[in-house]
Amino acid sequence: MQRSAALDLLKSIPKPLLVDGGYWQFGRVLYVLTDEGLITVDCRVYDPMLGPIEFSMQQYAEIKEIAKESESLEENEDLDPDEKLFLFNDGKPGVAYWAFQPHDDAALDDYVFSSDKTEIEQVFIEQALTGKVELWEAMDEKKLIEWAEMVEALGDSGV
Repeated sequence: MQRSAALDLLKSIPKPLLVDGGYWQFGRVLYVLTDEGLITVDCRVYDPMLGPIEFSMQQYAEIKEIAKESESLEENEDLDPDEKLFLFNDGKPGVAYWAFQPHDDAALDDYVFSSDKTEIEQVFIEQALTGKVELWEAMDEKKLIEWAEMVEALGDSGV
């Protein structure tokens, strides 16, 4: 693929795409690709997208009992953050949920919680779109072609 073809392909991205760059030594890297360019979100402090969060009926009963030991979920030190989030949002046993954490140490009511993973991804993309964009035109040819080939391989499937 040549630079001009790669640029044409990337500039024709119809809606922002989320690409999970995976975990590395210092955290997780997520990318949002738009027709304008690339937004890199380096999640060193916290992971903004959590999930799946799912508990069996037995696990649900156990965390419900532990929750009774404190006046509030926020103050309960015996529950993991995902357990608190599950209870706070009235999660149902056996259903997988995902959550978007807008910032580190977010309060439970600041999260977006849903059984629809695409809803969580969309909220993340909307926040990421306010970040710094590396324009496709400014990118070196090798990197530009690599991104174009990835978009081509993804096709309509997205991430």
